[in-house]
Amino acid sequence: MNNRIKVLLTGSILAVLLFLFLFPERTIKLEAEGYDARFLPDETFELHWIHSIEKSEWYEVYEVEENAFLLTDTYFETFGAGVPHQSESEPEVTEEGFVKFTVNDTYDALYLNVSENVKTTIIQNQKEYPLYDFYEANTALEVKIVNTTLLQRITGG
Repeated sequence: MNNRIKVLLTGSILAVLLFLFLFPERTIKLEAEGYDARFLPDETFELHWIHSIEKSEWYEVYEVEENAFLLTDTYFETFGAGVPHQSESEPEVTEEGFVKFTVNDTYDALYLNVSENVKTTIIQNQKEYPLYDFYEANTALEVKIVNTTLLQRITGG
């Protein structure tokens, strides 16, 4: 292989690597004071937890819009404190026994207080992220949509 081809090949590889490491893409960023940031794909996810009073499972479905989260539906097993009372459509009961409310509210960011007691978990593409295993009890967590490079995601920035 002559020197000109080696230089072109090396330059091409470096250009691709620079592009991959420095080109920003939209991601979901989980940020808590004292912890490296975590990143998830900018795709629909569910937020699961155990209701602190009812002690029953509750979850919400979020779609990712341009720069916000759209809470489309909320699911819960029993009525009690903090349970919605209005829905865009008639609430329905799923085969699993959850009451489904259609919500369609938009949020710029989500603010969570992570706790092992309530088993705070994000589920995305059938992968579970048990936040209570990643953060200490009562950690305040901000979830937001950001543009980050691969380099930032690797270094936790």
